[in-house]
Amino acid sequence: MSDQSNAIAGADQPSARRSIIFTDGTGDIGEVVPAADGPSPIEGRLRKAPLRVPEGYGECTGFTLFGRRIHSLLYSTDVAVIRNSNADAIFAVYPFTAQPAITQALLTVAEAPLFVGVGGGTTTGRRAAELAAVSEMQGAAGVVLNSPATPDMVAQVVSTVDIPVVASITRFDEVARQKVEAGARIINVAAGRNTATVIRELREAYPNLPILATGGKTHKVTSATVEAGANALIWAPPSITELQRDMMVRYREREATEDAGTEDAGAVAGASAIEAEPAAAPMPDITDMPVADVPAGVVDTVPPEAEAAVPAGKPFVSPFKSRLPRLPFLGRHGR
Repeated sequence: MSDQSNAIAGADQPSARRSIIFTDGTGDIGEVVPAADGPSPIEGRLRKAPLRVPEGYGECTGFTLFGRRIHSLLYSTDVAVIRNSNADAIFAVYPFTAQPAITQALLTVAEAPLFVGVGGGTTTGRRAAELAAVSEMQGAAGVVLNSPATPDMVAQVVSTVDIPVVASITRFDEVARQKVEAGARIINVAAGRNTATVIRELREAYPNLPILATGGKTHKVTSATVEAGANALIWAPPSITELQRDMMVRYREREATEDAGTEDAGAVAGASAIEAEPAAAPMPDITDMPVADVPAGVVDTVPPEAEAAVPAGKPFVSPFKSRLPRLPFLGRHGR
């Protein structure tokens, strides 16, 4: 067996860092591409994904949603941020009354499954269930109920929609158990500093239950959350204000550097030009010169014989002969 065949056959063996050899059909061995990274990433010349999920989020086991593996969720309702992120899903929960118009706007720009909040605190009961139904019809992948939502409310929403219902909890107690028993398919743990502890207790009680949690601000917190049993992490990206401020700082620094370089280069070039080039001859001022003293080629004149050869045109005569046509009257009596 050739080296090429051995390399391709070895690609099927599990390995953290293996390589696949691609050929162009001529029998020559082509470029070696690491299989762990896969093919070269495809990015647009202008459009990219500048907001990338932190690397530690990939350590999660993930959960499967409609055949799609979810490891990370972007916590944002900003359409520009949602459009320019590489998160596996969108976690669109906001501190206002849920509105279908907002959901529709987010679905318009989202390229990943969207989990949208439908109530639980201020919005409860039938209203929340109807919002969940409308969100499902609009195309949402799941609906989120806030922590104040009761188990009865969870059951009502679950009986209304076919998409998964995410129930938020702040601690693991009997109410949390009842929410799971009421039909919540995913649990979002929002316990602050006690998040890892609550996840661990929840995981011991429900080994196969998908659990979401925030990843924290440091890699240490992220690792602790993953080790406790979180299947997917919610990432809060920088705000547009912070991103725009950083961009303007870079622009100002670059412009200052370019201006300084231009001034230095201009001073050097100006000194060299003065030393190397002779003084240019002054251009004659023709504004006060008589016509006979104008240098040849500066002013083009028409010879008298050429001007006389142009035939005189006939005088313009109006086709109406000083009389305008009479227009029909289209008023009320003329119809």
